[in-house]
Amino acid sequence: MKKKDILYLVLSTALACSCASAPADPEVEASAMLSEARTLLEQKDYSAARDTILSLRKQHPQALQTRRAAILTLDSVELLEARDSVATYELRLNAARDSFQQMPPRLNGQTNDAYYTQQRRVMAMEQEFDELCAKVKFFLRKIDIDKQPSN
Repeated sequence: MKKKDILYLVLSTALACSCASAPADPEVEASAMLSEARTLLEQKDYSAARDTILSLRKQHPQALQTRRAAILTLDSVELLEARDSVATYELRLNAARDSFQQMPPRLNGQTNDAYYTQQRRVMAMEQEFDELCAKVKFFLRKIDIDKQPSN
């Protein structure tokens, strides 16, 4: 082989290797992870969707556009999870209220300790229910703020 051929072979190999090892566009990889998170969200797998978004943020710090979209998706995960919690907790709270309303405050002239225990339980559950509702309102407001264009 001639020197010229060897030089051409070395340069073409180096060029091919540099192209093959070029870093992939972080937006493309991050977008794929965001799509996966959205699919998990649709399946109501909130924990996995959250973990995927957190991994996206850690693995692709340069994918700024996708990270902005991921903020809204993470807020949606938190909102939908909170709404599901409210719905489930409301059923439990209504059952506790029904049980309480059926209890008499006095039995055979004596105070009914079970009545007052259930009353305290219902009051504590109502407070927790209010906190869950406040969490839903918080994420609704947060999503509205996050949708506003940044300056």
